[in-house]
Amino acid sequence: MTFEQKLKKCSSSEIWQEYCGFLDLSLPEYMQIQKRLLMEQVELMSRCELGKRFFRKCVPSSVEEFRSTVPLTRFEDYADVLLPQKEEMLPEKPVIWLHTTWEGGDFPSKRAPYTESMLETYKRNIIGAMLLATSHERNHFNVQSGMRVLYSLAPLPYATGMFPDLISSEICLRFMPSVREARQMSFSQQMKKGYKLAVQHDMNLFFGMSSVLYGATKSLDALLGGGGKTRLRDLLAINPRMLWRLIAAKYRQKRDGTPIKPKDLFHLKGFVCVGTDTALYKNDLEEAWGIRPLEIAGGTEPTCLGTETWSKNGLVFYPDACFYEFIPESELRREMEIPDYQPKTYLMDELVAGQKYELVITVLKGGAFLRYRVGDMYRCLRLQNPLDKIDLPQFEYVDRVPTVIDIAGFTRITKREIDKVIALSRLPIGAWFAVKEYDKDGRSYLNLYTELDQDDDQSVSFCRSLLRDHLSLYFRSYDGDYKDLRRLLNVDPLRVTLLKSGTVERYERENNCKVPTVGAPREVVLEILNMQEKPWQEGGDTSVFE
Repeated sequence: MTFEQKLKKCSSSEIWQEYCGFLDLSLPEYMQIQKRLLMEQVELMSRCELGKRFFRKCVPSSVEEFRSTVPLTRFEDYADVLLPQKEEMLPEKPVIWLHTTWEGGDFPSKRAPYTESMLETYKRNIIGAMLLATSHERNHFNVQSGMRVLYSLAPLPYATGMFPDLISSEICLRFMPSVREARQMSFSQQMKKGYKLAVQHDMNLFFGMSSVLYGATKSLDALLGGGGKTRLRDLLAINPRMLWRLIAAKYRQKRDGTPIKPKDLFHLKGFVCVGTDTALYKNDLEEAWGIRPLEIAGGTEPTCLGTETWSKNGLVFYPDACFYEFIPESELRREMEIPDYQPKTYLMDELVAGQKYELVITVLKGGAFLRYRVGDMYRCLRLQNPLDKIDLPQFEYVDRVPTVIDIAGFTRITKREIDKVIALSRLPIGAWFAVKEYDKDGRSYLNLYTELDQDDDQSVSFCRSLLRDHLSLYFRSYDGDYKDLRRLLNVDPLRVTLLKSGTVERYERENNCKVPTVGAPREVVLEILNMQEKPWQEGGDTSVFE
């Protein structure tokens, strides 16, 4: 039966058990599923050339042997197979290939194969998230055929673009705009048309990227397409219920002098958010829309791997998407200090509440990745949730690993990319380091701390006027995702702080340590700034370009 048929013929508890029953597992039961599926994946990988590359001459016969003999991997270990899409080397034939950001510029994207079994798991887990987004307790949800869905996620070949096609075989949802129409549009055109249709016809579900939704909901003018003026022909296209809500909202706006919020027009049944900065935006989105977003986690390589529950206070990882290992922060620090150090990993039943971990995955159901370092950091919030009677660890997404700067989920900037941009710009830049920081509204940006080869008054004056604009131009030219970030969110997330020549070298000499070029700790940044001749205050120094 399709999901739509199950809604008609099955009880709510039966449907809940099929799609959300994993939340009732004990931790030993969860680990049993994990280990069984891992060994099935090992068997599949042992038959293909890609698997033999990592197993060498010995196929692991247990989970312990797998973890002790198979090395931790990164995308470069797969690039020669996955970028040219060499299907004959994979454990199962892919149905579709998806893309995502790699390093920008010279290496703009990664590719990941999805098998039929992976897609079935992805579909089931997305349906589970949809049920949870509309629920307030176990066995209760509010999903119906024909619901109107405003869909503001990136299209294929990105992972989020699969959702409309996968769900259409299970239930009829009215996407705004239609999937066929949306695929003829740019992402920004798709969003604008979707918002316009939502105002005309209402909507029930909202799937979106949190940073994009935050930008669109700062004011209703953005939601309605800008300008604040509504033409007569637009009013005639609005159904009576939505027209009444719009008139009432306009009246309250004029009477109280308060802006119209999305919740004045829309009464959502479910709201699903994805994106690396979701935690920063959730409270504002809840205030604007009148419903707290449900966060899901995943990506191109790991698929859809986790969802919040009806309490929307922490992620639970699906047991059948990936096999999970975790590298604690202490091991990451040792890896940075000791060349060729292999960090230790821990399993789901070995975690400590409150600790941060880098996620390591083995994609199940015929996937291509073994002990793969995705580059995402998660904090284990709790080992159990007694209030919701969940016996599994819950997580929150923290950020990318320190060597990668992720801005609003759109672009991932590394040392290699910054080196390339600085070389292309030919500006007189000496030492530099880059840090992800946040403005007063919680929006992330890249702050590039730079020294000039010459810091005479003429050079400083020149760079104050040109450095930021020059580097921003090269970032947009070199990195397509950076360009999309400016176009879609109307932000240029680059700020430049000028340092006196020799400051970084002096800090390293006095502290007998190297300053990380990407992701330096905040206390290091503050100590370096305090070494300047003029006292530095956050947000107040004229060398910081706003």
